[in-house]
Amino acid sequence: MKKPNRRTFVKTVSSLAAGAALIPVSTYANLKPLNIPKRPLGKTGEMISLLTMGGFHVSHPDIPEETSIEIIRKSIDRGINTMDNAAGYHDGGAELVMGKALKDGYRDKVLLMTKFQGRTLDEVKKQLEDSLKRLQVDQIDVIQFHAIGSTDEDVDQIYKNKLPEWAEEMRNQGVIRYIGFTGHSDPKAHIEMIKRGFPWDTTQMPINIGDYHRNMSFQRDVLPLCLDKGIGVFAMKSNGMGNLKKSGLATPAEGLRYSMSQPVSTVVSGIDSLDILEENMAVFHNFTPLSEQEQVEFLSRSEGHSDEIEKYRRKFYDKDKKLIS
Repeated sequence: MKKPNRRTFVKTVSSLAAGAALIPVSTYANLKPLNIPKRPLGKTGEMISLLTMGGFHVSHPDIPEETSIEIIRKSIDRGINTMDNAAGYHDGGAELVMGKALKDGYRDKVLLMTKFQGRTLDEVKKQLEDSLKRLQVDQIDVIQFHAIGSTDEDVDQIYKNKLPEWAEEMRNQGVIRYIGFTGHSDPKAHIEMIKRGFPWDTTQMPINIGDYHRNMSFQRDVLPLCLDKGIGVFAMKSNGMGNLKKSGLATPAEGLRYSMSQPVSTVVSGIDSLDILEENMAVFHNFTPLSEQEQVEFLSRSEGHSDEIEKYRRKFYDKDKKLIS
């Protein structure tokens, strides 16, 4: 495991921050009384809120639809201007709920993103068609090829089946605006997706205090490459799908602030109640980045607990079955 001693960590933080300085709060003085932190979405020219509404949790079938809609609309009213979703969330139910929430003028206030897990042209064409209908829109701002690295074949399938070229065609037709990909498990797959040459606009990946200690880390190994290429980064899993809180190593609010303190464009957060919306809004509206000393302390606290925090992470072994990532 990578031990976060102060010298190496400060060097890492400094090199990452050089490519993505925080936007001064004073830039948004006209938005008072609320502080609405925003950052650039890579090279797209979009300025997006530092907090993004996650599409999975807010639309869970156990939550009354009217409550989900209330959470989404309240988040927009209070400064969140980026919406996450995926065609596969709750068998399309998440997009249906968000489509209803974004009526009455709310669609015009947000950058809308959804994700497709298809690996063939026929699959993604059908997913796009269905997503447009469920979201009740004629254009989606960001589409991302979802969960790259879940299998060894994902990157090859994306490129072999010319899915980036199809997405480019959809952009030329005005159906989408930006093109990206996501992954939960394998930083190497992210690196390979970028190195194969398509000029991705966005990517989405876990950024949390468990990931940092991995032999291969999204924060240490992928984020700098994204900054160099101008790729906007949607950070996710700041709470490790709830495992950070369960571990007792940090609170969800601390995990969210840690992820926001990295040079990412935004942090996607699952919000499934009005109480959690208030907790996240408190971090968002009062955000100040963690100091280098605070980050070192957070990482020291979590050393040796990566598997506990990131139970969703795919494991990789060498030929001798020794864990390498």
